Amino acid sequence: MKKVLITGGAGFIAHHLVEFLIKNTNWEIISLDRLDYSGNLNRLNDVMNQFSSIQKKRVKIIYHDLKSELNPWIVSDIGHVDYILHLAAGSHVDRSIKFPMEFVMDNVVGTCNILNFAKTINEKKEN
Repeated sequence: MKKVLITGGAGFIAHHLVEFLIKNTNWEIISLDRLDYSGNLNRLNDVMNQFSSIQKKRVKIIYHDLKSELNPWIVSDIGHVDYILHLAAGSHVDRSIKFPMEFVMDNVVGTCNILNFAKTINEKKEN
C-alpha cells in the first residue's frame, strides 16, 4: 500500500484532496498541519464522518509547523512515505501585505524544510 504525506492537510484545498484519496485509493494518508487560522480540524472531521472506521484508520494527523525543520520525532511519526503533496502555505493576500516576513517563513522556509525532508527520504532509498 502506498503512503502519502499531505502538508496543510486541514486546509481548504487539501481536505478535499484527503477526501478524494480516501474515496479513490487504498493509500495511507498522513496530514501534516499546524492548525492555525487556515488549517481547521473541523474540515477533516467533516470529511472523515462520511467514511467507515476502516477507511478512517488510513488517515493520521500530525501537528507540525513547517517553519521548523522536521525533527527526528516528527520524521519517525511520519515514517516512510511514497509521495509528498505540499499544500501548506500562507494564502491570504491581505495578510501577506501586512505581514510579509510571516509569508516568507511559511511559503519559502516551509517549502525548503519539506524539500529537505524529501531529500532525506530519497537519500535513504539510494542507500
